[in-house]
Amino acid sequence: MKAVPKAFAMVLSVLGLLATRDVVAADLKQHLIAAIDAPDGRSDEELSGRMAEFFKGQTRSPSPVRVKVRTLRKFAEAGCARLEATLIQDEVPTKDGKRIPFAVRYELNLCRDGQPPSEGIDLDAASRALSGKSPELPTDHRSKSYWAPLKEPTGAAKSPALEGQPTQ
Repeated sequence: MKAVPKAFAMVLSVLGLLATRDVVAADLKQHLIAAIDAPDGRSDEELSGRMAEFFKGQTRSPSPVRVKVRTLRKFAEAGCARLEATLIQDEVPTKDGKRIPFAVRYELNLCRDGQPPSEGIDLDAASRALSGKSPELPTDHRSKSYWAPLKEPTGAAKSPALEGQPTQ
């Protein structure tokens, strides 16, 4: 089942490229934005350019890559939507020599300007994450913490059973 981690890695690569202003992702972004602008909220075309070549290199197949995008929902912010994108390629070789269809599906929030919508984003948390600051710790020193028993590898408990009593 190594296909699942590889597909996941490809999705992360694609999403990472979309988050940049990289030329490789420009071909894919145009399909995503076309779905935002389409009256039916869909785009279904062959992917070309450097992104298609990147995908073909990852799958080791020269077959064309098709990109199907559909709008799942529109945001209140104009030109922004939740999209489902599917990259599809036939004749992808497997380790046992067979050739099978391969698809990677993912969802993302995107606006026409290539950025995510601000709707639903906790801007304070995003700012802390981008600045590298850790989340705020509670300042209430009276907060209660609970402890759980530690188990030996044999399964014998090292400490009394968890009784739900707080420690100070």
